[in-house]
Amino acid sequence: MGEVRAFVVLSFVGREPRFIETPGRVVEITARTIHGRYLLRPSPVVNELVLGVVGRAQAKYDMVLFAFVFMSNHMHLLAKAESVQQMSLFMGFALGNIAREVGVVHQWRQKIWARRYHHAPVKDDEADQISRFRYLLKNGCKEDLVASPLDWPGVTTASALHNGQRELTGRWFDRTAAYRAGRPRGDREFSSVETVRLSPMPFLADRSAADQQRFVIDSVRQIEEETAERHRANGSRPIGARLVNSQRPHAAPKNFTPSPAPRFHASNRKAYQELLEARRNKVAAYRWAAERLKAGERDVEFPHDCFPPGLPFVEPAPT
Repeated sequence: MGEVRAFVVLSFVGREPRFIETPGRVVEITARTIHGRYLLRPSPVVNELVLGVVGRAQAKYDMVLFAFVFMSNHMHLLAKAESVQQMSLFMGFALGNIAREVGVVHQWRQKIWARRYHHAPVKDDEADQISRFRYLLKNGCKEDLVASPLDWPGVTTASALHNGQRELTGRWFDRTAAYRAGRPRGDREFSSVETVRLSPMPFLADRSAADQQRFVIDSVRQIEEETAERHRANGSRPIGARLVNSQRPHAAPKNFTPSPAPRFHASNRKAYQELLEARRNKVAAYRWAAERLKAGERDVEFPHDCFPPGLPFVEPAPT
C-alpha cells in the first residue's frame, strides 16, 4: 500500500501547532523560499555558508541529524527531535542565519523563507523510515535536474553517506565580532570551521558501518536506474548541474504551486490513524488549557512539550 496522507484543518489557531508525540521521534523538516525563488542556488560560497550555519546550530542545540539536502528553492532534513523546543530552537537559529548569509551573497533585502518550516513526524516502522530517507535522496533527480543524487552541486549528505563519511564541514562567520572590530563582513579572521556530524537512521543503527554504506550505495543506484528509465521512456534528459548553477537567484519558477505537506509520514492507514489520534488528543488538551488561561486561571497545566499562548490583553484601570 502506498503512503497514506490526510489533512486536518484546525480553525482555532492562527498557526499549525508543533507536535511530536514521542521524544526522540524521527521528523522530516522542510522549508521553502519565498515565491520559490532560487535564493539557495548552489555555489561554493553558499554551500560553505549553509554547512557552517547547520554545523553551528547542531553544536549549539545538540540536534541529531541523519540526512539533508538544500535545493535551489527548498530544503529537506531528517533529524531526531527530543522535544518541540529543541527542534524550534535549532531550526530558528539555522533558518535565520542562513537567510542573513544568503541575503548578503545574493543582495536580497527581503525575507528569504516563505513561511515557518513544516515538520512531519515519521512512524518508527522501518518501511516508513526507508521511504523518507530515499525520498530525500531523490531530490534533484525527481525534478529532472541531475541524473544521480551524487551529481547535485548544492549542499547534500548523499555523497558523504555514499562514501561512508559521517562529517561535513562548512564555515561560520562571527558577524558580531567582525562588526565590533570594524572589519569587512567577508574577513575570514572572524570565521571558524564548523563540522556537521551525521548519525545513522534508526533502522540502520544496529548494522555495521559497511552495511550502512552498502544500503546508501544500493539506494543511490536504484534512484539512478529509475531516473534513467524515466528519461528513456520520455525521451528527455536532466538539465545538469551546469544549468542549475546558472540560474538567477532572484528568479522563480513559472506556475509555482507547491503541494501540501502531510501531517505525518506513515506507510499504512492504521499507523497514520494512531499518530493522528495522538495529535488530536494533545491539541484538544492544549485548547482546553488555553481557554482556561484566557478565562483568567493562571495555574492551568498545559500538555507536556507545549508553548502556552500569550496572556490576554488587560485594559488599564481608570485613573
